[in-house]
Amino acid sequence: MVLVGSGQEYLIYADSDTGVMYLYITISTGGGLTVMLNADGTPKIWQGEE
Repeated sequence: MVLVGSGQEYLIYADSDTGVMYLYITISTGGGLTVMLNADGTPKIWQGEE
């Protein structure tokens, strides 16, 4: 996994092999990880720096 973005309460990772992107939310009492999806429901793929 490669860190590709972040904010105050979130991190965005991309799988090193597939490029599939994941959103990790952090809050004071826990957090959660989910795959990021395109509007059509397919996994969002990291294309590199924009």
